Amino acid sequence: MSISEGAQHYVLMLIPSLLRDIEKLGLRRIIRTSDFSEQEVTALYFKFVSAKRVLPDDPLAIGPADWEHLLHCVRVMSSLVSLATTEDLERAREAAIRRYLPHAKESLNNEYEQMRSEGKVDFRLAGLLRGGHAPENSGQVCLEAIRREREQRVESIKCLSAEHLTDHEAFVVEAARTYVLARIDDAPEDFGILDLVIRLLDLLRLVLVLEARSIGGASAVSSNFTVENIVLGIGNALYRSELGLHLSTLGLARVNNQAP
Repeated sequence: MSISEGAQHYVLMLIPSLLRDIEKLGLRRIIRTSDFSEQEVTALYFKFVSAKRVLPDDPLAIGPADWEHLLHCVRVMSSLVSLATTEDLERAREAAIRRYLPHAKESLNNEYEQMRSEGKVDFRLAGLLRGGHAPENSGQVCLEAIRREREQRVESIKCLSAEHLTDHEAFVVEAARTYVLARIDDAPEDFGILDLVIRLLDLLRLVLVLEARSIGGASAVSSNFTVENIVLGIGNALYRSELGLHLSTLGLARVNNQAP
């Protein structure tokens, strides 16, 4: 299987990150939330550790057969971590909507009032603002605010410097910026990959600026918003589909793992 160069850099970043996730979650939780036995999980873990130890820095140094093996490892690890954190992710999503909703409503209200003062009417926007507090409407309000903020963030992305990033991070970020600038003119109306990549690139720009201004380059924001985590998020958005990183791959991965 041939994968893009950007996806190759992402995989070389992702394998150590997934291993850290597995170690943080603990093998007991992985065993409890997956269909694997304790013996299988333990064997897989050491297989992943062995793969990580021999990872080269240059993707071009990896042959096609080795890429197949690495992709297999990534798919299994990603599925195991996803299964173990599904409940956490759902709670995080709900919390994120609750935190963002007031800002989203204020942003849309301001835009709506500005349009009214100019004698313009946006019936879709008016409908969203009158839609109440139902979960479905709350999500739509957030997505609409995100869509309208999209264009405002693109200019800042053009100023993003990759100077202090690792080679893998810089390649993923440049690929993401190229992706955004090539598609922004025909951006989709709904919240999708493009919006997510734009927001992550803008967040990365902010974190890099804050770190540059802080003493000793220490992180000036939440520990969740490290440069590495943000770039991994960008890579996930760009390459998840290409790499086949879906929960449904776990069963296939298990069959492949048992094959001679």
